Parts: sequence; C-alpha cells; structure tokens
Amino acid sequence: MTEPNSAPRKIPLFPLGTVLFPDGVIALKIFEARYLDMIKQCLREKTEFGVVSIIKNTNNANDSEPPTFASIGTLALIEDFDPVQPALYMTKSCGTQRFKLLNSTQQNNGLWVGEVELLDKDPLMPIPQEHQGVAKLLNEIISVIQSEDLLGDAPFKKPFKTDDCGWVSNRLAELLPISLAQKNHLLAQTNPRIRLDLITEIIEDDDLRNLKMH
Repeated sequence: MTEPNSAPRKIPLFPLGTVLFPDGVIALKIFEARYLDMIKQCLREKTEFGVVSIIKNTNNANDSEPPTFASIGTLALIEDFDPVQPALYMTKSCGTQRFKLLNSTQQNNGLWVGEVELLDKDPLMPIPQEHQGVAKLLNEIISVIQSEDLLGDAPFKKPFKTDDCGWVSNRLAELLPISLAQKNHLLAQTNPRIRLDLITEIIEDDDLRNLKMH
C-alpha cells in the first residue's frame, strides 16, 4: 500500500497521450520489449508503474531533444493480465495515487524511469449543492453504461462513489471530450472541490450537458 509524503522513489514510467486519474482503469496492449519486461517485473514484485502523459514528443530522428512529460502522473497497479502471445500482453490497470515527477531518465533498453514524490490522496468530501447537477450527469452516464453492459470497457469500476468530490471530478475528467492540457490541469489540482469547480465550469462553458458515451 502506498503512503503519502514518503521519500522520493524510482518507478518505471509508461508515457502515454492520455491521462490516468486515481480509481480510473486503463487498458494497455503491451508489445514493446521494454514494456513487456516492465510488466513482468511489476507482476512478479506486485509493484506499480507510473502513467504520465507526453506533453511534447519528438518524432524527428535527427532531433536529440527528449520528450517532455507532464509534471503530475498516476501510479497504476495491474489488475488483469492476458498473455495472448509471448510478445503481446493485454492488460488492465487501475490508477491508485498521484505523484509529482521530479526527473526522468531513459535506460539503455529505452524504458523511462522517473524519480517521483507521492502526493496525498484526495480527502473524502461530500458533493456541495451547487455541484449536484454534474454528479447527476455522472450518475446518468453510469446508468447508460450499466444498461448497455459496457462496464467492462468503462474507464472506471465499482464502487461508484458518486457522493464524493474527488471520485466524481476524476470520472468526469476522464469522460469529458477535453484537451490533454485540461486533463493534466485537473489532475494537478490538490483540492478535489476545486477540481469539481473547474469541471462544472468546463461543462457549462462548453455546453457538455448532453455528453454521450461512444
């Protein structure tokens, strides 16, 4: 079990073009040797890896600049593992705790390793009256997912904590069609009430009340 305010630790990183939030579920198809080895080690040692989003990527072979990663990421614990082929794993992992990325280095095999500082988990915080509307929106989305039996493909799982600011804001941040920069900004908010304030503003400003699951 991870604890906040611990000394910096080194973890393997899985840079992606998306953002994982605590209690969120991410499905990954693993086929690169560096990540196959990483997954094997995490399973063997029952440890987590870090999901961090790529802010800037360098695709030019002549460009020696390394990619730029977001400053905040989320630990991921492997929950489902299906080795469909020796060099192809289908995995599902759950976000556990946010971290601050202090620095990152690339190993000889191409795997990125980050020195990270764990951030406090969100305190439980009831939904205030002015945010009952967005909580209701999330409940409606969950109802649709359940009625269409899509929970296995959803980016979250039970228990549904729809009366908690942190859980509701995290789930909406995953589901909303917003930019990577916006998602990272939301992930970086240490106060779940402020995160939910921002989510409500986004929904009202962009008129996303009729959000549909695709």
